[in-house]
Amino acid sequence: MTRLVELSIDSRLEEVASVGEAVSRACREAGISEGDAYNVELAVVEAVSNSVRHAYRGEAGHRVEVRLSLAADGVEVRILDDGLPVPEASRRPKPIEFDPEDPLSISEGGRGTFLIHSLMDRVVYGSEGGRNLLLLAKSLKRS
Repeated sequence: MTRLVELSIDSRLEEVASVGEAVSRACREAGISEGDAYNVELAVVEAVSNSVRHAYRGEAGHRVEVRLSLAADGVEVRILDDGLPVPEASRRPKPIEFDPEDPLSISEGGRGTFLIHSLMDRVVYGSEGGRNLLLLAKSLKRS
């Protein structure tokens, strides 16, 4: 049986935490392992934050939708916005460049794409109904 959770928030960073909480709760209720639930939550929070920060350039008053589909064998998340599309060059993780002698040389920002790709099994950028779509999918282990 598939469970569907749909969320819609305003494009404000303050709203992103509520998405994370809802995703976490839905994953726990579906019996997903704690580790997988955390990974899905973290990837979704990062992706929704990117929609707010980059697609809408931090401007409030726009809609970000999250559709979470939980099935026995995995989870699929569709994140939709009407903002600027993700540039092709930004869709793949970039290598982390830093001076190993200076841990402070690692930048704090710019790791979202790396995290999303690391945590999820499939990441697809596209469009749906004229809107930007980020599809995230993960095979799951049940606890």
